[in-house]
Amino acid sequence: MRELGALLRAPYALLHLETHEEERALDLIARLARRDERPVHTWSITRGFGDAPDNDNDTGGDADLARALARVATSPERGVYVFVDAAHLLENARLRRLLRETERSCARQGKTLIFVGPTPLDFPEFQKDLTPLSLPLPDREGIKKQLLAVFPPHHFPDLDSEALTAGALGLTQREAHRAFHRVRQQLLDAREERRTIDLEDAILQEKRRLVGRSEVLEFHPLDAGLDTVGGLDALKDWLVERRAAFGQEARAYGLPAPRGLLLLGVQGCGKSLSARVIGRHWGLPLLRLDMGRVFDGRRSPEESLRTALKTCDALAPCVLWIDEIEKGFARGPGDEGRSSRVLGSLLTWQQERQTPVFVVATANSVTDLPPEMLRKGRFDEIFFVDLPQPHERQEILSIHLARRGRAIEPETIAEVAELCEHFSGAELEQVVISAMYSAFAGGRELDRDDLVYAARDTVPLYRTYEESIKGLREWAHQRARQASRTRRMLDFFTPG
Repeated sequence: MRELGALLRAPYALLHLETHEEERALDLIARLARRDERPVHTWSITRGFGDAPDNDNDTGGDADLARALARVATSPERGVYVFVDAAHLLENARLRRLLRETERSCARQGKTLIFVGPTPLDFPEFQKDLTPLSLPLPDREGIKKQLLAVFPPHHFPDLDSEALTAGALGLTQREAHRAFHRVRQQLLDAREERRTIDLEDAILQEKRRLVGRSEVLEFHPLDAGLDTVGGLDALKDWLVERRAAFGQEARAYGLPAPRGLLLLGVQGCGKSLSARVIGRHWGLPLLRLDMGRVFDGRRSPEESLRTALKTCDALAPCVLWIDEIEKGFARGPGDEGRSSRVLGSLLTWQQERQTPVFVVATANSVTDLPPEMLRKGRFDEIFFVDLPQPHERQEILSIHLARRGRAIEPETIAEVAELCEHFSGAELEQVVISAMYSAFAGGRELDRDDLVYAARDTVPLYRTYEESIKGLREWAHQRARQASRTRRMLDFFTPG
């Protein structure tokens, strides 16, 4: 309000307020204009200004806007003129020229033109004359006011209003209003049927619908916990230590919210799985950003990324997972600088964001990563995920066997783990699956021989990419933190 109010009082004649919340934006403009005793006139392609003698309804959109701008230029009022959803009309070069001429006369006469809508006015002609603003989503106070209007405390005394308010952060005012009314009805139905209902999950459904409309973001299910990750003790301890760091107590203590992790390492060793478990362990929504769709979607890569990051900011606190991030910034033929611009947008957002969005990026190759991404401050920590050590291989094999309901003696698991030197976690899973296929085909229960034969028949990726993996280890030695502790260090901390 302060920023928009200052622009209305200063000689800024052309503004663009980017938002999907048209009603809220119009209400805000009216309140600020009323404070300065300035009349507000609102134009749309369907109604014109609504108060003109001919109602501006009898002509097409281009002519309507041209006539509306002419009316603004000749009006003696020092008013505020709002144009809703008119950005697409400015594809017409004549109208862009007319708007620039109208802006100059308005600047001299103390009038203000405000375009309101979700589409940016991205035209070179307006770069020096147009002031863009983005209407932020309702804050905690605004969401709570909506909540209390739908759930009066005297009718719902046991309602956890703080949890529901936090759950609805990231919704527009209208989305929050609808979500609260839907949840209220679900709660009343549940009371009548004498059953319980998870109100926070019901609010989360509205957020899932919000992300579901995105081309490049998806709401990832929280289907895996830390117990599904074998090894990686150092990384797990780091995550456990920061579990409560998104709460108000951490802010009061003076701690900033964690910013992110870069998981770099050998393919198939648990980087993506680790990224997926963070959301569940921390109790935060997990969003996956598809860099391929950013570059191949209907909109420009810069616009797609900007929209996705704004959605993440709106849903904060949340975890944003960018898988194989290096592939999104590989410069190929016909790139024309797109990857550099998208990288710049991402890095700027990482550096300047104020919202608690925790970024988890995974990468298999350091040579394809832009040096700017590895600079200190982009991420809280860079972890190197190497091939599992013997004790980790035992743990991974045990997890996959238990998941499939198979009980194997620890001695056998230890023997198979020794045979699987240089195997990745994904390859260890395939050993279990291959052994189970053999046992199933033979009509018997899984035994030691099935696992041993499967381990000996599997050729690990390490044999093909040994030099690349060694080079990756050498790079990470002084530049990244090991995600796994060595066996010797574990023995040192284990009571005898």
